[in-house]
Amino acid sequence: MTASIPFRDTFWNVPGWAEIALYVGGAVAIAFLVYGLWQRVTLWRQGLPEDRLDRIPERVGLVAAHALGQVRTLSQAYPGVMHAIMFWGFLALFMGTVLATIDWDIALPLFGYKLLKGHFYLFYETVLDLFGLFFVVGLGMAVWRRFVSRPARLEPSARFAWALTLLFVINVTGFVMEACRLAVVEPWWAPWSPVGWALGRAFVGLGLGPGALRGLHVATWVFHAAIALVFIAIIPYSYFVHLITTPLNIFFAKLGPRGAIPAIKNIEEAESLGVSKLEEFSWKRRLDFDACVECGRCQAACPAYMSGTALSPKQIIVKLKRHMHGELPGPIHGELIKADELWACTTCMACVQECPAFIDIVDTIVDLRRYLTLSEGALPSTAPQSLQNIQRAGNPWGLPAGERLAWAQGLDVPLMHADREVEYLYWVGCSASYDRRNQAIARAVVKILKAAGVSFGVMSEERCHAEVGRRLGEEYLYQTVAQENIETIKQYRFRKVITHCPHCFNTIKNEFPQFGGTYEVLHHSQVIQALIAEGRITPTKPLDASIAFHDSCYLGRYNGILDAPRAVAKAVPGLRLVELPRSRERGLCCGGGGGHMWMEVKAQKRVNLIRVEEALDAKVNVVATGCPFCLAMIDLGRKVKGAEETLAVKDVSELVAESLP
Repeated sequence: MTASIPFRDTFWNVPGWAEIALYVGGAVAIAFLVYGLWQRVTLWRQGLPEDRLDRIPERVGLVAAHALGQVRTLSQAYPGVMHAIMFWGFLALFMGTVLATIDWDIALPLFGYKLLKGHFYLFYETVLDLFGLFFVVGLGMAVWRRFVSRPARLEPSARFAWALTLLFVINVTGFVMEACRLAVVEPWWAPWSPVGWALGRAFVGLGLGPGALRGLHVATWVFHAAIALVFIAIIPYSYFVHLITTPLNIFFAKLGPRGAIPAIKNIEEAESLGVSKLEEFSWKRRLDFDACVECGRCQAACPAYMSGTALSPKQIIVKLKRHMHGELPGPIHGELIKADELWACTTCMACVQECPAFIDIVDTIVDLRRYLTLSEGALPSTAPQSLQNIQRAGNPWGLPAGERLAWAQGLDVPLMHADREVEYLYWVGCSASYDRRNQAIARAVVKILKAAGVSFGVMSEERCHAEVGRRLGEEYLYQTVAQENIETIKQYRFRKVITHCPHCFNTIKNEFPQFGGTYEVLHHSQVIQALIAEGRITPTKPLDASIAFHDSCYLGRYNGILDAPRAVAKAVPGLRLVELPRSRERGLCCGGGGGHMWMEVKAQKRVNLIRVEEALDAKVNVVATGCPFCLAMIDLGRKVKGAEETLAVKDVSELVAESLP
């Protein structure tokens, strides 16, 4: 190499004994790394089997988007930018180290080729310098956020302080080494390493001569090498393990419908019902626990936590992680996790939506609930009566089955018959069948379908599908009722199912297929949107009001139906749509999911009141919904807040029906 060609002088100013120590230390560090990872994998594999090796291209795409691209992490501004620039900085420095190793230990001795030279080397130096600087900025942002601003969801403990300090020292010592080398050698390409060159000029300005700079370089090199090797060795035994477990967990993420809870197979012969001990978790759930970065995003988004209940989804996962590693011994139920924590969950999936590690928190909570319900019979408050009513009378209220079609009186609603085929089977659900307020939804849907000339029918034999039972852990009841409903549906010929209840929608679309009932299912907002677009109905009567659409968790977050109900509302003349602060995928739960419609949970402030306050602050006249549970909860909330005269609550179908000629 000549002085005119830029190149990487790998061991400049490094004594031979230090080179040897680096290779020996590297071998030891890698041995510790491999052994630690082997221990982790062994621990995961002690869990029950679970197939997560399907759809490999999709899984690789998830890793590219969310591990490398940090898409979900960047959904929150400050913490997203903070973590992304730290991660990308770390990744660039890691790749730089890999390239340096390939250059010196593989390309040069085996092929006689110097990889890091010329223009490529200049690009390499600039990229590493800038990304190293970004890394330091990100570390500074992390220190400020965790130890100065201190949001409640973060733990400002010593272990995080040490982790951030170690990363900072490794990075800064790298800059110091580069600065010393450039200040002594003074190559013409030094400014291509802008941070190292500027720092080297500062050292010279402070009066350090070549001898002092060489001495500082050697001392810093040895120290940097030592702590870098320590970092490699401790990865599996420290918080840094998430560098491996989080991308792994993203790769093995749940790819099926978010709203489909795995069934207990052969429930009559199952040895265990639900989860009561570590051995009953699958290997993927164990990986979930180790993938948790304890960022607290789940906790911050959790409606149960913000309402002051016993639940923190973050603490559920963290406690299970520590239990798995023997740090928190004792039984899971009653000691490690209290029943009140589990029953407080609304199954809204906000925690899963926010989790950058793709942890299946809700599925874990439901599995723990299953044990309490099926093995201990420990359902809370009034929930057992509602489930008994479903089993006995086919609805949670325990009202007579003969009254299920009372809502349809005077509407000439067509009933399903085995000898004719219709376009839609309209699944009305229990709420609109028996709840006086929600009966208006079913009547509005029928008015719209008839106005459009849609061929449809309802089943007189319809009964509750016990979705609430499944969310409360009563899997046996759910499976029994689901199979009964599927057998009933088999009698009839139709092309699609329409529901106005997102809980019915999610169950029939995503969970009935587990038991042989696979149908094309549409939410009523989707059907109404299509009818308007096709010109089969046209809302004409103006409704002068500002409205906010409240996204049902089971419609929006679970099934991605966000635009259809908004499009339906916008099609009504005079309506002005206003978005609430928490909307669409991040909409706030009404507080009625996860069985909460049928039981009381201790809370400082009910979730529906928080949601109503948001609507009142937005100064809207109407809260539009696409869910009878949401309508009932928000209606109750506005009454408690004394806002009956200023705030109306209506289903989107009611708005359209009112606007039809």
